[in-house]
Amino acid sequence: MPSTYVPGRSAEEVARVYGINPEAIIKLGSNENALGPSPKAIEAIKKHIQDISIYPSPGYTDLKDAIAGYIGAAAEHIVVGNGSDDLLNTLLRYIIERNDEAIITIPTYSYYETIVEAARGKCVFVNRTPSFSIDVEQIVAAITKKTKLIFVCSPNNPTGNSIDRETLEHLLQSTNALVVLDEAYVEFASESLVEFTNHFDNLLVSRTFSKAFGLAGLRLGYAVLNEDLARSYNRLMLAFSVNQLAVNAGIAVLSDLSFLHETVAMVEQGRTYLREHLPLKTYPTDANFIFADVAPHTSYEVAEYLVRQGIIIRNCETFRGCSHSHVRITVGKPWQNAKLLEVLDTFVRTER
Repeated sequence: MPSTYVPGRSAEEVARVYGINPEAIIKLGSNENALGPSPKAIEAIKKHIQDISIYPSPGYTDLKDAIAGYIGAAAEHIVVGNGSDDLLNTLLRYIIERNDEAIITIPTYSYYETIVEAARGKCVFVNRTPSFSIDVEQIVAAITKKTKLIFVCSPNNPTGNSIDRETLEHLLQSTNALVVLDEAYVEFASESLVEFTNHFDNLLVSRTFSKAFGLAGLRLGYAVLNEDLARSYNRLMLAFSVNQLAVNAGIAVLSDLSFLHETVAMVEQGRTYLREHLPLKTYPTDANFIFADVAPHTSYEVAEYLVRQGIIIRNCETFRGCSHSHVRITVGKPWQNAKLLEVLDTFVRTER
């Protein structure tokens, strides 16, 4: 049986288990946009709500054109799916055969392991350095004739750090395997490396509308890759895998970059504030979350204490390669960040 992906806890579950008013719960465990979706996305959904009786246009041409304009790539190199997880799952059905290998740099997004095993492939785990950066020489040393995929998340979930241009270029030049660069959080970082797809046929960059654009509930993602692989992917994908409302909302948010800039500014200010004031060891981050070490306490103890106070963070002990003292905290609105610090300060004072 493939390993099971463990998602963050929902507000509904916490309200039910702990008897907390759901409206009082602060959810800082799933890296969602604390500002919600763009008002233009809501307007687009309302405007097109009657269209749910009609199938989306084949090929999603308008959405791909909007994405192409946003990232500066040709529409022929873009594929869209029901979230980036759906894209990667479909991709593996094309790439992976039984016992083929996929290199996964850990700790990282644990869904990679789940979909490789579901495709009957073999996961080859390569540890990141103590600072959680990519050890490219260790990756190259792990490559064999059976290596078909190499997963690199940047900014990395759950650690928040990014791969640099030189390291990615070195990796791409060192293998014929397909490198999957997961840029789910790239809007919060200083740069995207999607331009590398213009120079390397063995690179796929996956992106999502779930984080910075606030459309997690609509499930919309896309990938940028070479044109031949894009055509192969489109033959494999389910017909009409992206729903009509998601298509219209996606086009709308790409026309509202002022909302994106507002979101990024809030995150940048919030993560600086949290890193300066959290009573924990934190790590540099390019994402909309903070990765922290709560030792000498355990991640379970801290997460459980917070959730009983109505604050959800992510206990990272289920991430392969993390310790029992690692947690991930989504950057929230200023008042949510302040409340988190207040509760954590109480925990630290009382649990010494």
